[in-house]
Amino acid sequence: MTLHRELRHAFRTLAKSPGFTIIAVLTLALGIGANTAIFSIVNGVLLSPLRYPEPDRIVMLGTHWKQTGRITPRLTGGDLLDIRTSGQIFDAVSYHVGGEMGVQIAGRAEFTGAYFVNPEFFAVFGVQPSYGHVFDSETQAAVSFSFAQRNFGDPASALGRTLSIENRTYQIAGVLPAGFDFPGRANVWVPAPVKPDNLNRTSYNYRTVARLKRDVTLEAAEAALATIGTRLASAYPSSNRDKSFTAVPLRDQLVGPVRTMLYLLMGAVALVLLIACTNVADLMLARATARSREMSVRAALGAGRWQIVRPLLVESLVLALLGGALGLIFAYFGTGALVRMSATQVPLPRLNEIHVDWLVLAFVSGVSLLASLLFGLTPAWQASRVDLNDALKQGGSRGATGSRSPHLRNALVVAQIAMSLVLAIGAGLLLRSFAALNSVALGYRTEGILVMYAHDPARSLDQYIGVGRQFENIFTRIGEIPGVTGVSAAMGLPSGQYGSNGGYAVEGKQTFAPGQRLPQSDFTLSGPGYFAAMGIPLSHGRDFTPLDEYGKLPVAIISEALARQSFPNEDPIGKRLQCGLDSVGVWMTIIGVVGDVRQDSPALVPGPNLYMPLKQHPYRGNEVQVVVRASVDPGSLTAPIRERVRAVNPEIAMKFTTMKTMVSDSIAQPRFRTLLISGFAGLALVLAMVGVYGVMSYVITQRTSEFGLRVALGARPADVVGLVLGRTLRLAGVGLAIGLALSLALSRVMTTMVFGLKTTDAVTYALVLLAVTPVILAASAIPAWRATRIDPLAALREE
Repeated sequence: MTLHRELRHAFRTLAKSPGFTIIAVLTLALGIGANTAIFSIVNGVLLSPLRYPEPDRIVMLGTHWKQTGRITPRLTGGDLLDIRTSGQIFDAVSYHVGGEMGVQIAGRAEFTGAYFVNPEFFAVFGVQPSYGHVFDSETQAAVSFSFAQRNFGDPASALGRTLSIENRTYQIAGVLPAGFDFPGRANVWVPAPVKPDNLNRTSYNYRTVARLKRDVTLEAAEAALATIGTRLASAYPSSNRDKSFTAVPLRDQLVGPVRTMLYLLMGAVALVLLIACTNVADLMLARATARSREMSVRAALGAGRWQIVRPLLVESLVLALLGGALGLIFAYFGTGALVRMSATQVPLPRLNEIHVDWLVLAFVSGVSLLASLLFGLTPAWQASRVDLNDALKQGGSRGATGSRSPHLRNALVVAQIAMSLVLAIGAGLLLRSFAALNSVALGYRTEGILVMYAHDPARSLDQYIGVGRQFENIFTRIGEIPGVTGVSAAMGLPSGQYGSNGGYAVEGKQTFAPGQRLPQSDFTLSGPGYFAAMGIPLSHGRDFTPLDEYGKLPVAIISEALARQSFPNEDPIGKRLQCGLDSVGVWMTIIGVVGDVRQDSPALVPGPNLYMPLKQHPYRGNEVQVVVRASVDPGSLTAPIRERVRAVNPEIAMKFTTMKTMVSDSIAQPRFRTLLISGFAGLALVLAMVGVYGVMSYVITQRTSEFGLRVALGARPADVVGLVLGRTLRLAGVGLAIGLALSLALSRVMTTMVFGLKTTDAVTYALVLLAVTPVILAASAIPAWRATRIDPLAALREE
């Protein structure tokens, strides 16, 4: 029989059993669709090359600390200059400084990604503008395609228009191609000095990208950078003694933070596919058992084992292809849903490059073929092992494979239960971890706080001081709005942007002498009333006041963690310290101690924090986060605040959020993976229930005569139900034991993903077992109920 005829025969055979076919195809489609959707993301984010010319030659340079092995993805200005002037490794080297900031356009302002880059930046990426040219003077700028469209309609019409950053006007010279937004969703690029402003070798201010020369491999570049590091360590022992330099492929640097999460999701959906395949294998085995007489007749007529196996394998292939086709449809919509979810919850890198392409189609084809082998080969081989004497007996209800298939069917159900338990325990750990993350004490309040990011352009010291006074006027106006109970500002809100940290020195204990190791702390600039607005308790001393301004006695407030770190068993009030935020050498008098906060993320233990008055650090005070404490819905205050700010200065860029949203965004990745793993675990459990239901239904069918005889001899319905549930419990017990062992063996994979508990947490394991076991027993409840409804006379007549 040719393949064409066998395919036609397979379609006809499957069409005669629509219930079986629909269940099998849907089961496979769910498994293949989930795998394809996640693979589309993995392919777009991790596997596909970056969309630049020769992307493998683009690297990001970092500082490698020899003693700890830690890598800082930034360079100091002095180190950057030495690496760039070596001229032996790279065709182009460029640094970039910036982020989301206020940009003024035609009398209005908006927050957008704006970066200062040196002239070699575009050469590193090999990018050419779609319109115009890259800037060739310090008064020109380049903008993204989307920025030009949004602000000027036709991108070409953006050429020659002007924009302003920090009171400096730039003329738009080029519009870059659609999709180019490096780094970090950038929209505006303006010239930075060819030589970095800060050549200090202890300030790691410069993120640096470079393009390798064509004849230089990554390994050769690493070796050359190590040589430079050795030379600089000898030349500058006080600053470079413990460090060298490294080159990391840009793609690896971009996707590093999400790599583990995506591989975890890929592993989870692979388990779902395996469960789906075992489920369909179970159905196929039951179907092969029911067709045992057909197989025996073929064998009696001289058919060889391959001739018996081949039609069943072709049926398996047809089911897999149908499941793959439907799974591709599921994957198309699932991928879109995941991309939308990511855009709002956890911004994945390269999000605009995620789509279903030829590689994804090849993946679907490969998975479908693999699935056909996984679920089709064993049942087909089992069906080919016919026993003619048993199978051809009139009334042989068990069939030719009946004596062997129960053990195989039981093994398949045990595997389903074990794999679904592994996913359920993983989901349980993530759910409990996320619950702990949401309930942890932050050290500040999140309810009823509106946050306004505000940027007012300034360049000179007088302008910066004037901006501070202007913000004071704005705060007064905001405080007059009904429902506002407090207003202040900060630079470096918890869970927000613009965080800063570094070393500090306590008078009489440390100095900023070269080579000295200093205690570390987060730095926050804040205005009067900030701690009250945020609900951070002032445990000792006083808050900042409007009199703590530039030119007056420098003061600071420290957190309790910093007090414990640097002033154990002593009163820190009146002590002095300094840090390198603005300049080294300014001693600040400690005037207060406040409670600890989880500064960067709820997942991190509160660390030392050094608070300084905004007005005493004016060069940092023109871009602030305004904290508005409200007794009404914070969102209702956005419009009146915007009106009052624009009335004072229309060139102030604004964007709004809430403290609650900022905290939620800071734990977006744990939430994203928890939702997906929980969804996959639920799907796996449903498939396992279907598998248990199928086995128990098959058992009831095979043992109809036995159950009929038991009922005829006086067995009660409870006795019959006990027989069925007892078998289920035995299978479940074995499956759960294997699943527990596998979960414990794989627990290390999730070590960095859980918060507040261990990956071997006994409570989680117990709760999951208590939840899964009744669900599995429920799957056999309907077959058990059917067994109690068997008519003894009809069953005995059938025998």
